[in-house]
Amino acid sequence: MRAKSVWSASLLAVMMIVGFGATVGTQAAQQGPEPWIHIEIDREGDDHVNLNLPLAAIEAALALAPESIVRDGQLQLGQQQVPVAAIRGMWEELRNVGDAEFATIQHEGNDVRIAREGETILVRVSNEDDDGEDVRVEIPVPVVDALLSGEGDMLNVRAAIQELSTMRGEMVRVIEANNNIRVWIDESPTQ
Repeated sequence: MRAKSVWSASLLAVMMIVGFGATVGTQAAQQGPEPWIHIEIDREGDDHVNLNLPLAAIEAALALAPESIVRDGQLQLGQQQVPVAAIRGMWEELRNVGDAEFATIQHEGNDVRIAREGETILVRVSNEDDDGEDVRVEIPVPVVDALLSGEGDMLNVRAAIQELSTMRGEMVRVIEANNNIRVWIDESPTQ
């Protein structure tokens, strides 16, 4: 796997998690300690980014998301636009399957695995080379349910955020030779 593709995939994952964190209501914050999203990016050299934001404070971030990510109810995946209704239909078929490995792909030294384990959808991309590239994304099933609870080709981002605000722990981890990214949610305002 080339570092550029891993970096692009990791940025998409980070944007999804930040996008999911964009519209948490004050009602969730009043029920208990306020959830914080943390994003840590380490790049080769002196580049290091720590981002710590309360989920409730990034409501405006969704309005800043580029139209190239979600436009007219369609999610941009690479060069293709996938209708949300098609994703919803596929999810309805897979939702009640339980633990299963949905896809394994081995191509040019890259291993991609998409599976469900318990209440988590796991996406794992690893490279057989010694360059240390590894991508792991964990998506809680209730967050997927909430996101796809919209109608037609609309994503219900608000419902997904409300569900995500109840989650704690690491959501995204990208490890590669020159870049490391970690995204997690907890109740601490600092890393």
